[in-house]
Amino acid sequence: MIRRLHSAARALLAFALACSLMHLAHAANEIALARAEMPLNGPWAFRLGHDARWALPAFDDRDWERVDLTPAPDAHDGDVGLPGYVPGWTSRGHPGQWGHAWYRLHVRWSVPTGSVPVLVGPTLVDSAYEVYWNGRRLDGIGDFTSERPRIFGVRPKLIPLGETAPAGEGVLAIHVYLPRESAGDAEAGGIHVAPILAEPIAAEARYQMQWWKTFWGYVVDLLEPLALLILALFALALRRFARNGPFLLLAAGAVSAIAASRINQPLFYWTEAESLQTLLVARYVIFNPLAAVLWLLASYRLAGVRKRRLDIATCALGALAGLAALPGFGLPPLQTGARVVLLALYCLSCIGVARHGRQRLPALLTMAVMGVALFPGELSVLGFPGIWFPFGVGVSRTQYALALELPLLAWFMYLHASTSAMTSHGRQQ
Repeated sequence: MIRRLHSAARALLAFALACSLMHLAHAANEIALARAEMPLNGPWAFRLGHDARWALPAFDDRDWERVDLTPAPDAHDGDVGLPGYVPGWTSRGHPGQWGHAWYRLHVRWSVPTGSVPVLVGPTLVDSAYEVYWNGRRLDGIGDFTSERPRIFGVRPKLIPLGETAPAGEGVLAIHVYLPRESAGDAEAGGIHVAPILAEPIAAEARYQMQWWKTFWGYVVDLLEPLALLILALFALALRRFARNGPFLLLAAGAVSAIAASRINQPLFYWTEAESLQTLLVARYVIFNPLAAVLWLLASYRLAGVRKRRLDIATCALGALAGLAALPGFGLPPLQTGARVVLLALYCLSCIGVARHGRQRLPALLTMAVMGVALFPGELSVLGFPGIWFPFGVGVSRTQYALALELPLLAWFMYLHASTSAMTSHGRQQ
């Protein structure tokens, strides 16, 4: 009799455990918003490719790959420091893959009576996305009207689901697109920060926090270009005292080109004033090569080198580096090679300044810091850290270099103009 009771107890315990496991499995994707917000970490059903039927709630996605968007503790992206970052599909078994992909998540949700669920859009996606709820397109960032969508900077977004009941279930589908130009990144592809399902008040608070993080992440790229333009005007004003050389004019052009390149960052990530293709052309095809060429020409003058063939070769290398960076041109080795030669010429000009230049110490300090700002990719290849996160906000090596370069270059310009003015005055006497 006792054995039968023990057997019955074990059977009852096993049955209760099985019921609990079944309940947990069933509730794994059930979202209860009594806690105000819930990150939708998944696991999501994921598939590369594109089919409009994948947005439909009745579509069978059981054979799709499963992707967990749960971040590691204190994880953040490597740019502005957005929390909740996870690597993309290129590091999850799809290296080098670009193009369309879909994420799908089946959820059950409930909210207190009188409230409604709101989706806080994913704050970091490579590189465009659109959100579907139960087969209905809600919102997104990017123009998906063509086979290759037009891409804009992904920004914080609040997306109402249109639900009015206090509880329900549905299918959230997110269509993403990664362009070929971005597929070389070892962590690129898809959703990096999971969307969040929240009540309206919590959603608004989360949305504001994400926007402040995005604002502070790029505000330096607004302030530094303005300061660089003021520095360019200062250089032009000094020319009245130093008209016997083109250094100040070339330096003014170089810092203006740097300002034009850097201002594209906040324009892209804060607004839809320009697309990703416009950003790439403006920064890497036009202004970055132009800044390098103009500063090299200015450096040659400081070193006392005035060879027309060298000037022409430098301009040709800059044009080559820019053309090789054209989106879709597909010649990054050519771009890298041209920039390496430009860097070598810059190092030679620094040696020339050290041997023959005036005000050698301030000149070399100015040139060293400017080199860090003009050749960031080459320094990264050598293993120098590219970004730091003071106070949780990303600040790049280039931003630090430009912040230091502004007073250094202003000081050196003043010294250069003063020396030139004294030399001109001595000759007149």
